[in-house]
Amino acid sequence: MRVVGGKYKGRKLSDFYGKAVRPTSDMTRESFFNIVSGRIEGASFLDLFCGTGAMGIEAISRGAERVVFNDASRESLTLLKKNLAVLDGAENYKIFNLSAEDLLKRSEEKFDYVYIDPPYDSDLGEKALSLVGRVLKENGVAVFESERPFGEKIKDLFLFDERRYGRAVLSFFKLKTPCAVFAGTFDPVTVGHESVILRALEKYGRVLVVLGENPQKTPFFSKNDRLNLLKETFIKKRGAEVYDYSAISDYAGFLKDENATVYIRGIRDEKDFKYEKDYEIRNAELYPFVKTEYVYAEEFKSVCSEKVRESIKKGEDVSSMIPEKARKYFKKIIKKAKP
Repeated sequence: MRVVGGKYKGRKLSDFYGKAVRPTSDMTRESFFNIVSGRIEGASFLDLFCGTGAMGIEAISRGAERVVFNDASRESLTLLKKNLAVLDGAENYKIFNLSAEDLLKRSEEKFDYVYIDPPYDSDLGEKALSLVGRVLKENGVAVFESERPFGEKIKDLFLFDERRYGRAVLSFFKLKTPCAVFAGTFDPVTVGHESVILRALEKYGRVLVVLGENPQKTPFFSKNDRLNLLKETFIKKRGAEVYDYSAISDYAGFLKDENATVYIRGIRDEKDFKYEKDYEIRNAELYPFVKTEYVYAEEFKSVCSEKVRESIKKGEDVSSMIPEKARKYFKKIIKKAKP
């Protein structure tokens, strides 16, 4: 192993030996610091399962203002102290010999970055993620290194990026800040819906896209197809999260847990505004902690789900009204759709 960038680039680091030990590879470290390049200088960095200390030493080399190393293993800390010799006497770090949970519970310090790299065959990483929110700064980032994509929900965090480097998968989390919710029947989702949601994402960074049902409407497309069209549209758009209303047992509790404070509605004209105003009043009674915010999308005045359905019945091409990423799936289901 070596320091791959910054002031101490090229300095060799001592490594563990044995199958039970898996230090972060040079490639993974270099990729991670390339992602955060320009933001690590002057930052505070917690290397929670530090092992050899390679991640924290890399952070110091690249200009981090302060680094905290922690590991429950005394053997690891012995090797860490040996590796810290490459820093030529730098003192902007501190070492702890605690379990990850104990450090996260006791720490009164907050960090810009927390790197979580536990043994792959343990549940220590998930336990650490459940506590890491209390030591993250407002715009801080927690990074979890594991062998597979992260599939769980963390109460105080949301996943905003995920990347694979060989065996390692890096999952990037931030604190759940106030977000927006956009609910509808999406029968089907249109480029108008997509535009409103993307504009909400620019403002709030996170939008909960909820597929609901309207008892006054009989959907043209099945719920499964509508849900899949939404997922196809936003699957690679970080910050847009698709949910099925029928799978949420406590909707008010869900909105509170996700810190949803704004209910987004798309408006094309005065007719839309009058229609949505009634729902704003109803929602204010049901969810008083969520305010309604209108997004005007006059450029999509001629685009709506109803027009898509009517055009399909006439045998007309509607692909221009469907989000580009969902068109391939849309073509598959349109053949089985029945007027």
